[in-house]
Amino acid sequence: MDSFSFTTVQGKTEVFYCDEPFLPPVGTAGGMYIADSNTAPIAKGARNFRADLPLVVIEAGEENKNFTSLVSILKTALDAGLSRNSVFIGVGGGLVCDLAAFAASVYMRGAKCKLVPTSLLAMADAAIGGKTAINFDGYKNMVGTFFKADEIYISPKVLKSLSEPEYLSGMFEIFKMGLLYSKDIYQVFRTQREKIFARDEGLCLDLVKKAVEAKAQVVSRDFDEKNERAFLNLGHTFGHALESVLNFSKISHGEAVAWGISKAMLLGKKLGLTDSSYADDVCAIIHSYSCIDVPVLQDKEKILLPMKKDKKNMGGKIRLILQKNICETFIYEASEKDIREVL
Repeated sequence: MDSFSFTTVQGKTEVFYCDEPFLPPVGTAGGMYIADSNTAPIAKGARNFRADLPLVVIEAGEENKNFTSLVSILKTALDAGLSRNSVFIGVGGGLVCDLAAFAASVYMRGAKCKLVPTSLLAMADAAIGGKTAINFDGYKNMVGTFFKADEIYISPKVLKSLSEPEYLSGMFEIFKMGLLYSKDIYQVFRTQREKIFARDEGLCLDLVKKAVEAKAQVVSRDFDEKNERAFLNLGHTFGHALESVLNFSKISHGEAVAWGISKAMLLGKKLGLTDSSYADDVCAIIHSYSCIDVPVLQDKEKILLPMKKDKKNMGGKIRLILQKNICETFIYEASEKDIREVL
């Protein structure tokens, strides 16, 4: 089993690459599984699954990333007599990884957390780096903690079962990492579109590894997002706002981020901050993988409202992640007028 590890201010996280779905063994302190209605069968069929441990199944869908689901996990843990030495094992995509880790972080002020990401987005992004959250009051990831997973188990074979939108959702997050930190990833998206759509297993594994290791380096340097880690939000201020407006349905997280990246590129180009040919190239690549940039928004103020509540904002200013060129990233305080013009 191939593996690597990285260390943050909270300690060490080990990442394992597995040939098949694999659950971490549970010791004498006990534990529980958290999955959603799509990934529960994967959990039950995975190596090391124990039917004697509690399994909480959350209904699939971003709209269920909420307090109700969190309370269900915590009550199950309490009823099962779990302690802070017990392990919360999340088996699923971003919804499950965020919920399981959040529950572990607040149960008795911190239990153990191990994650088995089953979506490409979770493998390359959501499971890595210790951000946990639920959506609140119609806003994305508004309540959460920074809490690392002790172990992460990645099996690319499960990617074959993903729907096309979910697969591309993860690919867009990997593409984002390429824009930020890897010209190699960027070139793969430019030149190997057919292999990406074919879900070539070797290529997928290579892309996941590159994205995971790039993100691991960032969170090792800036775990609680005081500086550089904010760059990982490229496209997310626009994207999270779109998800909120659409009530966390109709569009995947990765598609929303890709839409957000295209808007960030257009804004940077308009302001003379982003290289024009680079911005055009990025937007063309995004459109070659998805037709998401359609006129879904009649009221631009609906997008601006959640953007004003974004966690990165300071002093009442909307702070966006923009780029001069590939791997040249910066934070910019944008005016509402300029944002409206690119929506």
